[in-house]
Amino acid sequence: MKRIYFLLVFSLIGVSLRAISNIRITPVPSLPQLPVSAIHRIFQDSEGMMWYGTVNGLCCDDGYQISVIRSDINTPGLLSDNTIQSIAEDETGRIWFGTDHGAYILDKATRQVTPLDAEQLQTNFIYSIRKTSDGYMWIATGHRLLRYNTLGELQKTYLLYDHEGKPSWMAGFCESRQKQILITVGREGIYRYDKKTDTFTRYANPPSERNLTCIVQDRTHNYFWVGTSSSGLLLFNPSAPKDSVYTFSPLPVNPMGETEGEILYMEQDSHEGTLWMTTRSSLIAMRYDEAHRSLRQTDFRLPAEYGNMLNEIYQDKEGNLWVASFDGKSFIIHFTENAPEEFTLPALQQRVRFQPAIMALSDAGEGKMWISQERTGLGLYDLSRHEVMLYSDVLALKSLALGSIKQMTEPRREGNVWVIPEGRNLIYELGREGMRMKHIRTLSLPDKAKRHFTQTYEDRNGTLWAGTNNGLFTFSLRDNQWHTVCDTLGQVSALKEDKQGNLWIGTTNKGLYQQSSKGKCKKIPSSLSITCLSVQEDSLIWIGTQEGGVYALNPQTGKLTDHTRLCGLNGNIVNQLEFDVYGHLWIDTNQKLIEYNPKNHSFSTYLTTDNSMLLRRFIPTAICKGHDGRIYFGGIPGICAVTPSARLDQPSKNIPTFITGTYVMGKPVTNENSLTLHPDEYDLDIHFSSLDYLNASKIRYAYRLIGLDKEWNYTAVGQHTVNYKHLPHGNYVFEVKATDGYGIWSDKITRLHIERLPAFYQTGWAITLYILLLAAGIFLGLRFYLRRMKLKNEELYADSTELMKMRSYLNEKSVPQAEVRISDMEFAKLDEILLENILKAVEENLSEPDFDVQHLAEKVNMSRSTLTRKLKAITGLTPLEYIRRVKMQHACRMLEDTRATVNEVALALGYYNRKYFTTCFKEEYGITPSEYQKQQGKRDTSESKEG
Repeated sequence: MKRIYFLLVFSLIGVSLRAISNIRITPVPSLPQLPVSAIHRIFQDSEGMMWYGTVNGLCCDDGYQISVIRSDINTPGLLSDNTIQSIAEDETGRIWFGTDHGAYILDKATRQVTPLDAEQLQTNFIYSIRKTSDGYMWIATGHRLLRYNTLGELQKTYLLYDHEGKPSWMAGFCESRQKQILITVGREGIYRYDKKTDTFTRYANPPSERNLTCIVQDRTHNYFWVGTSSSGLLLFNPSAPKDSVYTFSPLPVNPMGETEGEILYMEQDSHEGTLWMTTRSSLIAMRYDEAHRSLRQTDFRLPAEYGNMLNEIYQDKEGNLWVASFDGKSFIIHFTENAPEEFTLPALQQRVRFQPAIMALSDAGEGKMWISQERTGLGLYDLSRHEVMLYSDVLALKSLALGSIKQMTEPRREGNVWVIPEGRNLIYELGREGMRMKHIRTLSLPDKAKRHFTQTYEDRNGTLWAGTNNGLFTFSLRDNQWHTVCDTLGQVSALKEDKQGNLWIGTTNKGLYQQSSKGKCKKIPSSLSITCLSVQEDSLIWIGTQEGGVYALNPQTGKLTDHTRLCGLNGNIVNQLEFDVYGHLWIDTNQKLIEYNPKNHSFSTYLTTDNSMLLRRFIPTAICKGHDGRIYFGGIPGICAVTPSARLDQPSKNIPTFITGTYVMGKPVTNENSLTLHPDEYDLDIHFSSLDYLNASKIRYAYRLIGLDKEWNYTAVGQHTVNYKHLPHGNYVFEVKATDGYGIWSDKITRLHIERLPAFYQTGWAITLYILLLAAGIFLGLRFYLRRMKLKNEELYADSTELMKMRSYLNEKSVPQAEVRISDMEFAKLDEILLENILKAVEENLSEPDFDVQHLAEKVNMSRSTLTRKLKAITGLTPLEYIRRVKMQHACRMLEDTRATVNEVALALGYYNRKYFTTCFKEEYGITPSEYQKQQGKRDTSESKEG
């Protein structure tokens, strides 16, 4: 029942506040990235991408990054002029833009720029490009209006002249809901396009001596609004009698109090039908009163930081108004639902002579609020009448310590307040009669311990719970007695009561405690440094911490759930928590206010830096729930009241996510929902955006690469890019989705098909070749192995044959077997006999040049391999080395005869090449044969002398 009552109250509040405009102004977020700070043309394409015309190029904004199309050192000669005067989009999605010298067509997919009809337009100033519903593009230049088809082919040129035959110009262009094309032509009035005759005919004469500028059709009626160069705004009704087609309105007044007659640009918003217009020095908002048939100016005033020299006004798909400024910040006017009501407290500001700094507050009923103003102290403020009363105005209160109040809570007696002077062992209860404050009672602890009060809470049983810097106490309002609950809790930072009558106690250094309705106190296991508590309807206990965390405790199960990341916190201290009637949790930090829905984890953020509310700083102790169900926040410079709503309970709007850029090896590439990577292209960057420009800093994205990622990857708030390196070859599907501005995930998924081609060595042909080569290798290896095994077996057979031959040889020598102990001597003698036979065979063939290993094996009746193995085992030499060794030893013996020549010795040993003989000799002995012979000659001489 209580919930229904509050919802009814809120609906009545909404009706009463309907006249209050929920308008917010935000600078264009991407301004710092622009090549110049001034924008003079704004356009949104069919996808939602924003385009800006500047004096230094055409800028494309995806909400995070700016890309610029212009002539510069990277793209010399791309445009003949970088000053962009007009922007439009054709039916194929290409961007048409005009410059001071010519017009161009931009293909968004390829980023290719093509000059448009250079013969007609190359040197012309293109001040307007418009698309009509039939697909034609209309270009205004000088005194000509040209019609082109989507291919960029000129269909017709319409010359514009005044009644005197002098060249005129097109000032405004409008296609009505009835598909009629109307243009304003200088002093010639309004012309209408006749499709049958393909001509423009005069539709209405102009008011006398007045130049017409812009023209728009009213959003709900069939009449038009026409701007003039000196007479403000006119209502043009084609259905009215000819002498009354124009209705004049009072001239708008700028913030300096001066009338403004020249209307430059105009738009009518889709929220309340307000007409917004730029004049020579300001932005004016006017609203048509149907009942009185008059146009009235609203109280809107543009802050000075946005400048006075304003250009175009453009309304985007969401109904936001983008205003281009020449001498200030270009900005967005957006319309918010349930925007906080702001109280600048002018009476307080006038009284204290500086900006309000509200340190604590409590609802006093009847539209009045107990406040504590920094350096001034306790006060009572009437928010509707803007009247203020300070405690120093009341003689009976001057002696009380009310100059610095940081804690206030509401008693059970309507209109009263409990206040705690900062750092004091004092609690005051004050009441009011109208706007006059009165002192009810003063409380203090009787002991002399160094205690000061930190928190108070009055329960339903008439007991005041008082937390101090080192314990918890109670004061009975019935018998005026203090009782100690626990004096070892440390500093008490929060007190909250649940539906069961249990009191929850938060402390800064000892965690959480529960004081049951039966008087039992127990500690809840946790190491949290608690700053605040709040109790939800389902009895969950919500905890804010010094470290910036938000947790929900289930008292029945003891389970503690962390909601810190889910509600968008990033580590800033949580000052206060408060639930509204919709079950949404309001989280207060110094620079951020968050409305969080625990049911679906959606949240909305108010920042002190984004002009979303009055306050530039939230004061930790200045929050209260009003009697009207609204939540009031105090700070600098005033008070804001937020009205609870069900907006966070709404389902997601299924916001699409756009892939705004793909970069391969750091270079941009085009894609039409598919992308092919070549083998040498291993670095891929993908950029994406939901094109929600006002909430870009709040939106999160989730992405995955099907074929590589098994789960969704979630980005940090504001992160909008992903990088992949060295993807394996194959086919993938990249998927991405986004949240809306409230953190609710959209079900709309954007997909990009990616194929990475294999390198040659990864292709099917290459793999087939590898298999064939492997099979061939296995075959050859097996063949080699079998052959080797065969040879090994042959060698074993040959060894056994040789042994048999040796035995047969010994038998031929008539060696008495009975007298030989074969087990001791046979193998040694066999080796000696074999060496003797080998030596004999070599010496018998010393002069044979062709005597080689094969001949030696035949002489000793052995295979070549067996001979090699046996000789190597006995002497350590191969057969060839053994033959050479024997020959070299004979050479030494022959060279001892000094009469023998080296040639003779070489020929005697079978060496027909003296040089080769010399080489072999030197390798064996380290000197040449000649040197050896000389040494032998000297030795013989010395021996003869000694003899």
